[in-house]
Amino acid sequence: MEGAISGDMTPEDAWEAIATRRDDLCLKEESMKSLLTSIVMQALGKPLEETLTYAKVNNEQQVYEKLLDALEAKLACFAVLQLSGWEDFDESHFFDPTNSNSASGFIDEADRMKMYQIFLVRSVRNSESGEELTDDMFDEVQEVQSMLGIGDAEAQVQFRKSFGPALSKELQIAVFEVTGDDYTPALVENLKKKIDAVIENYRLPADMVKEFAASNYNKAVEIINQKSPSGIPTPERMEALDKLRDLLQLEKEATYAPHMQCFGRSYRTGVLEALGGTGVIRPEFRQPLDDLRDRLGLPEDATKKIFLEAIEEKMIPMVEFLGTELERTMLTQQQLAQKKGKDFGEDMFKSGKGAAGRLGIGADGNIMTDCMNLVDFYTENDIAEEKEVGKKTVEKKVPAEEEGGEETTVTEEVPVYETTYPITALGTSCIEVEMAELLYRQFVVGGFTTQGPQGERYEAAKATFGGILGLTSEKMEEIGGSIGETVYENFISNAMTTKGQLDQQDMMFLANIQTKLGLSSEQGEKMMLDVQKKILVDEANAVMGGEPSAADVKAYREKCNSMGLELGEDLELSKSYLTRMFEIEVVPGLMNGEITVESAELLTEIQESLGLTPEECEELFEGILDKRASAVLTNIKGELLRGREENATDLIKKLVRFASFVDGELGLEIDEANAYAIFNLYEKFDFSEEEKESVEEKKKLLKVALGIS
Repeated sequence: MEGAISGDMTPEDAWEAIATRRDDLCLKEESMKSLLTSIVMQALGKPLEETLTYAKVNNEQQVYEKLLDALEAKLACFAVLQLSGWEDFDESHFFDPTNSNSASGFIDEADRMKMYQIFLVRSVRNSESGEELTDDMFDEVQEVQSMLGIGDAEAQVQFRKSFGPALSKELQIAVFEVTGDDYTPALVENLKKKIDAVIENYRLPADMVKEFAASNYNKAVEIINQKSPSGIPTPERMEALDKLRDLLQLEKEATYAPHMQCFGRSYRTGVLEALGGTGVIRPEFRQPLDDLRDRLGLPEDATKKIFLEAIEEKMIPMVEFLGTELERTMLTQQQLAQKKGKDFGEDMFKSGKGAAGRLGIGADGNIMTDCMNLVDFYTENDIAEEKEVGKKTVEKKVPAEEEGGEETTVTEEVPVYETTYPITALGTSCIEVEMAELLYRQFVVGGFTTQGPQGERYEAAKATFGGILGLTSEKMEEIGGSIGETVYENFISNAMTTKGQLDQQDMMFLANIQTKLGLSSEQGEKMMLDVQKKILVDEANAVMGGEPSAADVKAYREKCNSMGLELGEDLELSKSYLTRMFEIEVVPGLMNGEITVESAELLTEIQESLGLTPEECEELFEGILDKRASAVLTNIKGELLRGREENATDLIKKLVRFASFVDGELGLEIDEANAYAIFNLYEKFDFSEEEKESVEEKKKLLKVALGIS
């Protein structure tokens, strides 16, 4: 192997000698591989060890030469190894810096980096020009990098350290010249040639060049900014920056950051000036703003953000004013003073009265004009954005291709857009959620109560105003629904109070309200039903809260039934409530003879009207009979005891009528003497106008009731 390294033997002769010696020693292939690896390690390690010795004393020339010797030794050794035919010899195995047994494993990292840098710099210095890394030299540098076990990242660090100053110098010259007062297009071309020469001569990596170029471009932008007292560079200076960017091979997107840092404030000033006193950018100022953005080299998304920040600055006082004005209309002087912590004086505030008007949604202190100013400010500045949120399938009519043919229907997907509001009152935290909801409610009420074109304008702006405030569509729908409930409740209550129920004209009016509030037919129907239920429940409480008569209860249940509402199922009146209503209506009819066996259908009507089952009705009625029969019997006995038989006549007839409902089984408790006394008195009654069979039946029922045979 030493002969091959020294050049005394060709690789072929060296391998033949090695193979012969192997056969003489009868070495197995694996043993031979291990032995040969060790020999190569030692052969390559020797020149590297000598190189390290010279590196320690900073003898750069000897380091360079010894590394070349090491390269020659490496080439010779690997030429011999290739003749072996063995495929498992890996070059990196011989120069693994983490393996202490490798050819370079004994050299620490700092020394390896030092040796590599010396070789890199000496290679350039030894070139013909003394300032370039030729193709052959670059190949040698890469071989040394591999031999010393240096990674690509570490190699780039050395390139940066060794040749970065040369690149930086040329870039600084370019920045100085291009940003100077004597700029010409030819200047850029000549500077570019010099910079390209440095990059090419030193084989500088693209990432390194881009990094150096970016930092120098940033300095150029700062210089141009300093030379522009107004904050807006002249077109000539901006042209120079564009040429410099091209010279440095930078993408435009990579230059946005320094442009924003230096020129962003100037663009913001331009936006505020365009907004003027009205707060609205007129159409004739929009294109100049776009031109200014392009001239300053600013990105569209960043300038959009600047624009929105300026809009926010203008919008916040408008929203705060709305909140203050609404508080003035809704709070008393004392309430507002307590909320704000200071005295606001007299005669400026709400009287404290509740909402007025036929529909119960009074709009005192209307601030609709100020609300619309905010809407106009937002829409005329084109702040809202339409974003695609999905797709939907629609049907489309296609005309017939020929005369007399039939048109066809096809389906196609179309995008679905949603309006978004990049700046909102809630997003800026200038008002609280409660105030935002109150403002929206006031706006909806104002639009609802205003007629004519102005009312239509308010109606059209409703969703936009809610979006500007930052309310979700669900919250806006909820607020609109609550207003609808108030309107429905007051209107229906008035109508039912005056007319008892809603007529066709009332239904048409409610349909109009439903449209103005943006409610669906299902929502409107449910709202009307809920309001009717609420009113009827309140009416039930009013009727039953005092001393209701049978007529009151009958009128109430018939009113509910005429509206198609069940007292139990729909109005959710409790069973005890329904039981009491049954008793109130049935007892007087039972006592005065209106309810008899012959008119039992009245009981069925009441039972069905109240939503009671036949079994419940029967149980209730029997309880009423038992209770009333016992009371009547007590009165009869009292009259007989006092000798007032004439007063007992009607009472006994009433007892007989009660008995007719249950075949006499009234469950009365009476002694035999009183029982016969009552029956004997009954036999003396005048039955001349009644059928004999009927009289006998009644006597039979009375006997059963009195417990006599």
